[in-house]
Amino acid sequence: MLGRLRDGALADRLRPGLVVPVVLALALVVIVVAGAVLGARAASVARAAVGDTGPVLVGAELPADGSAGPPTVVLSASAAAHPQSGAVRDLLQRWTDARNSGDLSAYRATLVPDARVDATTFAAAARTQRVGSVVVRRIDPVAGGELVVPLGYVTTQDPADAPADVRVPRLCWQVGAVVETDGGEPRLVDPRPGSQLRTPC
Repeated sequence: MLGRLRDGALADRLRPGLVVPVVLALALVVIVVAGAVLGARAASVARAAVGDTGPVLVGAELPADGSAGPPTVVLSASAAAHPQSGAVRDLLQRWTDARNSGDLSAYRATLVPDARVDATTFAAAARTQRVGSVVVRRIDPVAGGELVVPLGYVTTQDPADAPADVRVPRLCWQVGAVVETDGGEPRLVDPRPGSQLRTPC
């Protein structure tokens, strides 16, 4: 062994051209594994924070086949009792249908005229995304002729088309939608900060 060290055989084996790629490859493996562990832990903490992430967020049983469920908008008993329940349900049905068909014009027609819609983002999401299991929980009147409409729904999509922070094939959503009723036909207002909760399900 000493002879090998003296004649530089070991040094030849540990040339920088060989050692550096091996060290980099090992470092990359460690980073990928650490990222996967931390991601799983973050998802677990998020689920614990909101409880049962599926039925609780949506307000309905999740489809066992992994789909988004039926695209028909359903009203809870509380929502159905509101005088404008029919108009709100029709609005949300058109919104759901427009998203599922990728019809940008029909989608814009469900929103207030000054709503911000990025055509490229809409088209990218509509490429694979499907909306289903839409449940309207309540319809609450607020000042200014608006209605707050808490609802839950499910989306399925290619993970590449999911929001950047949750690249998964199925998401459960809980949304506090705002509907503007002034001017006749009800329209959806841009989502307000903190009005949407989404999680893998």
